[in-house]
Order: sequence, then C-alpha cells, then structure tokens
Amino acid sequence: MKKNIIFILLIVIIIAGAGIWYINSKKNKNPSSSSSPSLSPIAQATYICNGGKTIKATFYKGEPKAVRPGEMPIPSGSVKIVLSDGRNFELPQTISADGGRYANSDESIVFWSKGDGALLLENGVEKDYIGCFTQVKEGIRVNLPNGGETWAKGQKVQISWSAAKGIKSVNIRLSISGDENSQNFNATIASDIPNTGNYEWTVQDLYAEVLGIKALPVSDKYLVTVEDKDHNNIYDTSDATFSIK
Repeated sequence: MKKNIIFILLIVIIIAGAGIWYINSKKNKNPSSSSSPSLSPIAQATYICNGGKTIKATFYKGEPKAVRPGEMPIPSGSVKIVLSDGRNFELPQTISADGGRYANSDESIVFWSKGDGALLLENGVEKDYIGCFTQVKEGIRVNLPNGGETWAKGQKVQISWSAAKGIKSVNIRLSISGDENSQNFNATIASDIPNTGNYEWTVQDLYAEVLGIKALPVSDKYLVTVEDKDHNNIYDTSDATFSIK
C-alpha cells in the first residue's frame, strides 16, 4: 500500500512538472504577449549647434501616471538623443517649470528642449554642444545674440543663426537701435561668408559707412542682423538689444 502511494505521488509530480514546462514554453514562443508595446515617437527635431555639431532628438510620450488631486503631474515621456560625435542617450522626462527637461538617473546628462532651442549639460556644464537651435525651413533666424548679452572689446563671441538650406552665404551687420543719431552706426562684421549657422568674431572697432569712421561706441542698444548675401530682403535681427562695453 505504501509503495502505491509513493508511486502515485511520483506520477503527480511528473504531470505537474510537464504542465509547468508546457506553460513556460508557450510563453517563450510568444514573448510579445507578456512584454509592453514599444513607444511610438511623437516628435523629432535636429538641433544645429556651434561649430556645425548636431543633436538629433526623438521624443516619446509615456503612459500617464496617477496622482492625487492637487498634486503636480508626473512626467512620463522620454527622449532619445543622438550626438554628432557618435554618442547617444535615452533619457526619461523630469519635472520642469520651463520647457521639456530630460535626465539620466545621476543627472550627469541633462537635455532641455525650449521652443526652437536645446540645452545639453554634461555634469552640469555646457561642454561640447552650445548654441543649439532647430533649422528653419524658410528665411533666416538670428539665435545669438538675441537680447540681454554683454560683450567687451577684445572678447571672442559667437554669432549664431538658422537659415534655409537654399541660402548659400550671408552678411552679418552690427547696428545701434534708438534715436536717429545712434542709428547712423551701422557696420559690417562679415560679408559673403558660408551659411554654416555660426561665426566667431573678436569684438573690435568697425567701419561705420554713414559716419565714415572706424569705431565701436559703448552702448546697450546693439542689434545683430544676418541677411542673405544674394537677397538682402531676406534677413533677421536680434529680438532684443544687447550691450558692448
């Protein structure tokens, strides 16, 4: 009798083991049934940075996260960025009061998307990707300086713009906004330069055509204009004034 009971228990164990093996084999043949569906991109953008560097960003929308009434919503999106130096990062979205902010777990890589611009911080510092803006489809857009900056004579500064691919070369001009007398200062920083989106200039005296003198007055009303070299009706000017001391 005792032998029969042991035999029956062995049979039960064998049958149970076979059932578990069958279930697991079915799961392995259909892995998609247990995995979550892949996220679909909701937007893509390419940012052109100083020196011709690029950041290609693909944005994803995640599943909404439940919060209590009155609590701030918890971001659930993410972004994949591909840098022109070959590096790439997948970053979850974090809470931000201004623009879309994405960061890895230790915040050593932080990517901000703000309107037409982007900011990439590596260990808290803008390192290799500076002055990043999306390409415009038509015309020209001045990115830097765009208001509030302060330059000094002898300083090396970056002038950044976005322009349609059909524009081959541009002129860069510096002027003072204000009354009629100050507007007489209008000088060329560079002419007929390739439409690369970036130009480094050492702040120095310029020849003002109307005044007929070479100078660079101290003012907080300066503007930069970038124009299509072949069609000077296609241009853009800084949105607000900046200073040169």
